[in-house]
Amino acid sequence: MKAAVFHGPLDIRFEEVEKPVLEAGEALLRVRACGICGSDLHTYRHGMFLQLGKPIDEGRILGHEFSGEIVEINGELGDLKVGDRVVTVSIGANAEYLKITPEMAPLVLRIAEGISFEEAATNEPLATSVHAANLADPLDNETIVIMGAGIIGLGVLQCVKAVSSAKVIVVDLSDKRLDMATELGADVVINAGRDEAVRSIMELTGSHELNLVETAEGNVDTVFDCAGAGKNSSGASVLEQALAMVKQNGKVVVVAVFEKHLEIDFNIVVRKGIQLLGSWAWTPAEFMHSMELISSGKIDRKPLITHRFSLEDASEAYATQLKADEAIKVVLTP
Repeated sequence: MKAAVFHGPLDIRFEEVEKPVLEAGEALLRVRACGICGSDLHTYRHGMFLQLGKPIDEGRILGHEFSGEIVEINGELGDLKVGDRVVTVSIGANAEYLKITPEMAPLVLRIAEGISFEEAATNEPLATSVHAANLADPLDNETIVIMGAGIIGLGVLQCVKAVSSAKVIVVDLSDKRLDMATELGADVVINAGRDEAVRSIMELTGSHELNLVETAEGNVDTVFDCAGAGKNSSGASVLEQALAMVKQNGKVVVVAVFEKHLEIDFNIVVRKGIQLLGSWAWTPAEFMHSMELISSGKIDRKPLITHRFSLEDASEAYATQLKADEAIKVVLTP
């Protein structure tokens, strides 16, 4: 079968690899769409998170947010049948085919009629956004800031707006992504390349100085860090900015992963009584709920898909996903 194989930083190659061989109780999925995730980019750029790729020969097949069609079943696998359009989770989906094992069966979800393979492939990142939003438990009268308007940050925006009328401020460096945030319901957008984010948000929400620590207290109820810190980033990190702008006893939900270590003044966390919450992936129930949100039309993922590439052009696809001014979600269509 054909696959896009990662061989090292910035080295993705289109190759012929061995097609999965089914054992009893396993199914073969023909991959129809696979998104390029932020964690895939960390691997692509720096060789991080190699465990998220399926090892083969001298390389790895990346890809864990995907959808496809059941084309073969060896014996029986629950109530699945050949021809079913499904979404599930595994690794190695930058390829034509993927094996579904009995262990995966509980999270094999049928795709509703009218939902495309591409939309369904965004279910896994949306589930990550659902998990983060659930940690925040947004309320109607709250002010929420989302730092980073990639697929996860925009998904958080969609989730918050689906369950509340909270005021949402979105911060990013890309006008394209901020325009999308506005389209999806953001109340205010701030380009951090032109305006200093903390000062701008303090001016919008109000603030006052705190004693004992050299920082201010804002009126932001929850800040989502959906940006993290790149290896070459400089200046105050997004996490430091989040801690500065959040209110007393507010929440900071960290959804992003970090390419470098940060030094944080935890006196700010203590003095302000901040709930600092790490948000990793999702629960099975959230994965299922995410698909319900897409199927019901409560959340529309179509606008987020900006680029489509064949497996043959996977190297270009990964390079494109790195361009925040151009791309939001790049999808491979094997």
